[in-house]
Amino acid sequence: MAQDLVGFSSDYQFWMQKLSLWDQASTLETQQDTCLHLPRFQEFLRQLYEVLKEMDSNTIIERFPTIGQLLAKTCWNPFILAFDESQKILMWCLCCLINKEPQNSEESKLNSWTRVRVNLALHCSALN
Repeated sequence: MAQDLVGFSSDYQFWMQKLSLWDQASTLETQQDTCLHLPRFQEFLRQLYEVLKEMDSNTIIERFPTIGQLLAKTCWNPFILAFDESQKILMWCLCCLINKEPQNSEESKLNSWTRVRVNLALHCSALN
């Protein structure tokens, strides 16, 4: 299990870097790179969801402090959202961040942030 998490952590960092690159450039090369890597990214999102669904939102934030950045960058990428499968898995990941009974203002803020990202992803996908 620990070895799996090490590999997952490496993948997580790889995709954070890719999403940052994709976010910074809207060139033909970037679009082609996104499309080329999309099947692997979808698989990563599936794996991420499998990890997240086993944790509560507080544990997720502790284990993956940049999860918000990763999911937000994904929400803004129209090439990822153009595919229903990517959009569906992204929504599942975002829903894992929602605390059903927030106990403090930080948890309430996270819920609010997450709902905005879900709405953004739905809106962007409707434009495609």
